[in-house]
Amino acid sequence: MTHNEREELIFDLAHHRVKKLSEAGVFAMAIDQMCYLLNRETNEVLLRLAPPHLVAEPKNKPSGF
Repeated sequence: MTHNEREELIFDLAHHRVKKLSEAGVFAMAIDQMCYLLNRETNEVLLRLAPPHLVAEPKNKPSGF
């Protein structure tokens, strides 16, 4: 199998499998992929990308977990 044939097979197989997923499954897969991509970034990039409500310190920190 050539590189191009392999690439086309992988794309076709991915398309086939994603088509069978539920909406929740597609959403979960998208979250997983986004986490994978964001995990490769530095802390500085993550903080720059994050909206303020995700990085703001809570005013009344609950105790415990």
